[in-house]
Amino acid sequence: MQNGAERLAQKMKKGGFAVGFAVTLAEPALSEMAGCAGYDFVFVDAEHSPLDRRDVFQHIMAAQGAGAAALVRVRAAEPAMLKAILDMGPDGVIFPFVHNADTARLAVAACTYPDGPYQGMRGQGPMRAVRYGFGEEAAYLAAPENYLLKIMQIESYEGWLNLDEILSVPGVDGVYLGPADLGRSVAAHKDLNPPSVAEICDDVCRRVRAAGKWMGVPLGTAPQNVADARERGAQWGVCGIDTELLADGMRACLANFTMQEE
Repeated sequence: MQNGAERLAQKMKKGGFAVGFAVTLAEPALSEMAGCAGYDFVFVDAEHSPLDRRDVFQHIMAAQGAGAAALVRVRAAEPAMLKAILDMGPDGVIFPFVHNADTARLAVAACTYPDGPYQGMRGQGPMRAVRYGFGEEAAYLAAPENYLLKIMQIESYEGWLNLDEILSVPGVDGVYLGPADLGRSVAAHKDLNPPSVAEICDDVCRRVRAAGKWMGVPLGTAPQNVADARERGAQWGVCGIDTELLADGMRACLANFTMQEE
């Protein structure tokens, strides 16, 4: 039976585009709904949200229970903080603000065991990652890297400059673009006459694909964004976030009510 990481990789290998939904609110039913709706994965945002470890745990279980993979964006490449999240059994971890190869190496090491191919630093105690002993425990303990996508987020001018070195780090599976922070970082280096953010994003997509890694981007909610992303070379993306969709629904509902009152 394929795990979530393998399902995503298989879809992309066949030329498909994997689509995810981002959650920032604690309610795990949102992740379950995303899986039921047909999303390939849920993007559990533990960086820009108040989600605590229990919230993350419940989102992982809800997403996977509904047939979606669970990718968790953590706050940083912090090995001590990552232990518990990895033992919850996510299908991937997204590391923000990866500026250089050293950070990428630390991220990979935090996800893998010392006796594995990446000389990691993760402690053994997988718990739910091996379904409490009812899952493929021996296979997981032998090669946890086969069950977990390790994604580096490029969202700074420095990260773009060091992209080739980051991609060369063994164990890095893919890249996710952070265009908002990238734009601010590029603006902070305007004295160096940098390329535009769009040009940098195109360059990142091209080089990530050339390196044989999985390329991901934020999509918003417009259908045309998916076509544009695929044209750039992206293979997966996040389409929709819980707070924005709820806000849009509230505005639409209230506008309809107001029109009826008039």
